[in-house]
Amino acid sequence: MENIQKNLILYNGISNCTPSNIQYFNQLNIDYTLCIPNQKPDIDQITKVWLDTCVVGSEIIKTPVGASLEGQILTGYKLLVCGDIKLKIEYIACDATQSVHSAHTVIPFCEYIVLPVNTNINTLINPSIIIEDIFSEQLDCRCIYNNITMMLIANMC
Repeated sequence: MENIQKNLILYNGISNCTPSNIQYFNQLNIDYTLCIPNQKPDIDQITKVWLDTCVVGSEIIKTPVGASLEGQILTGYKLLVCGDIKLKIEYIACDATQSVHSAHTVIPFCEYIVLPVNTNINTLINPSIIIEDIFSEQLDCRCIYNNITMMLIANMC
């Protein structure tokens, strides 16, 4: 994981290496607006964003065979990957003390990866998640917009 600073915000959790020769993957964007709980003070400035992911479960499912209008070839098998994104944001409060506070949440997701046509239902597949980018922006004194770009990879064993 790498620390990257953009517009005075330090982002932690972005992958600094992408594996080569990836055959089975899916890229996705997650949009999420985090609103600060009522018991915490208003936001003056975001200082840090931490991101961590974990795969909660995965399952090979049978699907129709064919091609979509967008040109994606459906082989008859997909790996359904369910996971959690753990998001934590540190900010400076908009008050006289300028104290530092944080807010955190867990964002569940479920996405698929198209598998090859000759997939064996009993194949052991170890999915992994790579965070490619994080973008956070203060919307108002209580809410922060976040966009997370990530790649799900099906590692065939």
